[in-house]
Amino acid sequence: MPGLKQRQRLTPTTLETGATPGVHMLSSRQQAYLEAMDITVWNLREARPGVMAAAMGHAQLKLGPGSGGVLLVCATDSESAGRLANDIDRSLGGAPVWAWPVGDADGISLDCALEENLFTTVAFFGRQLAQQFFAGEPPAHCKSAKLVVLPSMQELQRSGGARRTLWRSICRSGMIDPG
Repeated sequence: MPGLKQRQRLTPTTLETGATPGVHMLSSRQQAYLEAMDITVWNLREARPGVMAAAMGHAQLKLGPGSGGVLLVCATDSESAGRLANDIDRSLGGAPVWAWPVGDADGISLDCALEENLFTTVAFFGRQLAQQFFAGEPPAHCKSAKLVVLPSMQELQRSGGARRTLWRSICRSGMIDPG
């Protein structure tokens, strides 16, 4: 699974090497007690360098106002301010955070946005937009956030079928409770 490559993996050898800073290390005496009780202790192992960098693209985001665990990524800032975006806000029952790609230094990476804001779901409006942030197809998860690819805003404006797909995807992803 692609998402597993991005997470740190567990291994018992970390206890001996101390490779994970900030993790409480067991003393050799504590380790011996646990081994005598046939209990294996697992600790975090550092992720291989470059795995996360290869998965993430170089696109930067500009975050708009909003709150909560949902990040909606559209192609431009004007799309996030339009009537369709307001309708989507109301259907979600809250104030999701809208974002759009930027090419300047004011943007932040998707990785940083996920860490700093604790988003649980990131929804991209359009497959091509999502691919700007990943090398190839976007994974199902990034860090602790579920990634969802929705129809583009242009498709939503033109097609009733795209709007039905949007609603099904929103309900299936858990962004709202369909009731």
